[in-house]
Amino acid sequence: MTTQTAKSAAPLWLRILRHPIVRIVLFTVMLVLFSKLMSALIPPKGLTPTQSLQVSGADLWLGALRSLVPVSLAYWLLVRGIEGRKVAELAPRKLLPQAGIGWLVGMGIMLATAALMAAFGAYRIHGVNDAVNLLTPLLVLGLLPGITEEILFRGVLFRVVEDGLGTWIAIAFSGLLFGAAHLANPNATWWSSLAIAIEAGLLLGMAYAWTRSLWFCMGLHAAWNFTQGPLLGIPVSGIELKGWLNASTQGPLLISGGEFGAEASLLTVVLCVSLAVFFTRQAMAQGNIRPPFWRRPAPVATPDAADVVAPTSITSAD
Repeated sequence: MTTQTAKSAAPLWLRILRHPIVRIVLFTVMLVLFSKLMSALIPPKGLTPTQSLQVSGADLWLGALRSLVPVSLAYWLLVRGIEGRKVAELAPRKLLPQAGIGWLVGMGIMLATAALMAAFGAYRIHGVNDAVNLLTPLLVLGLLPGITEEILFRGVLFRVVEDGLGTWIAIAFSGLLFGAAHLANPNATWWSSLAIAIEAGLLLGMAYAWTRSLWFCMGLHAAWNFTQGPLLGIPVSGIELKGWLNASTQGPLLISGGEFGAEASLLTVVLCVSLAVFFTRQAMAQGNIRPPFWRRPAPVATPDAADVVAPTSITSAD
């Protein structure tokens, strides 16, 4: 029996349960419930973003569990219990190669951004902070948002919306929400959120459309944050911290990004959009761009790894 036949033969209640809107609602409900449970087990400290960068020891790792467990468990139940498939986009054996390549890409983006800003006189290095602690910012600014935000925005919002409305609408929808989610950050403006929606929303959305790998997106996202702040000493989404490099930004806000950081720089937008165009071309060449439901000749099931041809340089064959 083919996948299409199996989907069309599914009972009505199951088709309703797997409707994109229903899946997003159910994921949200599970996430809220699991978050409340974890907060009851591990009460939050009520720290500001800056204060959270000073946490260490057991509090650091307990806080990480409080953040990771709800979103990871809700996503696993969404895919395994509701969609009825393997979580191929997070296959454990693909963690190191895919996240590793994503990490190199994310680090390369921010190093290139810093170089461009320096060429325009907007970024200056004054020295090195030898005694800076990198572990806490690696976890708090890099890995935790890299994992949780990619599950939310690419794993759920982009992927599920794409099932119904196609790749292009999913890119716009998830990207705009991703930018809006950063409006509450310190020093945020409408421009900084729009810049993130364009540069990161488009880049990470097309990264997933191409690779069909959340590991790749997580590695890219985490390295972007870690390189920008803890290494280069540039504010990360409005959060200032002491980086390994003692550096400063200056000049016009459209070039330096101001107090929000490099993500609000027009240079970052241009660089990321250029790379997103490359990702888009690769996704189109692989046949990974999905049309909206009204342009599909027949019902199609939610894609998993077996249905997707991934770039061999990033994903290995199943």
